[in-house]
Amino acid sequence: MENMEYSDQRKLLQIQELILRENDFLITSHVHPDGDSLASILAFASILKHHGKRYIILLDDDVPRKFDFLAGVDEITRFDGTQLPSPPNVSIFLDSSNIERTGEIQSLVKKEATIIDIDHHPSNERFGTFNLIRDNESSTVEIVYDLISSMQIPITPHIASYVYTGILCDTGRFLFPNTTARSLAICAEMVKKGASPDHIAKKLYLRMSHETVLALASALSTLEFHFNGVVSCIYLSNGLISKGEEIDTEGFVDYLLAIDETEVEFLMVEKEPNLFRVSFRSKSYVDVNEVAKKFGGGGHMRASGCTLKGSVDPVKNQILGVLKDHLR
Repeated sequence: MENMEYSDQRKLLQIQELILRENDFLITSHVHPDGDSLASILAFASILKHHGKRYIILLDDDVPRKFDFLAGVDEITRFDGTQLPSPPNVSIFLDSSNIERTGEIQSLVKKEATIIDIDHHPSNERFGTFNLIRDNESSTVEIVYDLISSMQIPITPHIASYVYTGILCDTGRFLFPNTTARSLAICAEMVKKGASPDHIAKKLYLRMSHETVLALASALSTLEFHFNGVVSCIYLSNGLISKGEEIDTEGFVDYLLAIDETEVEFLMVEKEPNLFRVSFRSKSYVDVNEVAKKFGGGGHMRASGCTLKGSVDPVKNQILGVLKDHLR
């Protein structure tokens, strides 16, 4: 069996060689972009920019407003369904466990295209020509950081901010168990290189729109407990979500983590009528990645998600029906 460390290093070198050899790239990530996916995109784009390569960044979704402080974020374009005249030969998929997670972007990838798949999700399906998957990392941006370091690209304050932001977001502000000594050490190094922890934290966590605060209040008013308080859940209806584009529900489910004696928390957001995006969290022993996978989703052991069709009560009951088999 091939030594994993050697194999990993070889993949890094293969990706480096490909970057140096090719000239046109498509960079993308999953729908509902978060801090890690956006940080990974911008950090990878910095590699290509350093080497004078041509690239296009496309997502099948809008970039949440709170990430507007990241340099270069205006280079990210929402895909409008139009085919590119000449799709790049190399497609970079970041932080996506499978190609379907990118939504309609997958339609742009030519059959003969070379795909680079860089990710840290345990559920990654290794769909690329080159798959650099490390599920022991806190975030995908940590892997991109290693690529930047391996290629000896100078860490500018912009790159430092990308890496710090990605790790901060995917560790839940250093709260989740994927916070490692390595991730903290990298963040400390990024601060030395120009990342500003207070500036980044203020931009991400201390500026909610009025609509978002009202939506949070509405969601918390639906709070329910199940299985003798071991499971808590909240939801938001489509009627409220459709009223304002400024509503950002990321992090709503994390408010439930503060409730004593709960093990699993979940949030249901009705993005369209009878279509719920579900976010799961757990504290100690339930693997919510396994729960989400039952519904075609996935993620991490302590933070995961999926999408379900139906009205609020049937969707909630489906989830509870699966959760009961994972509780002690």
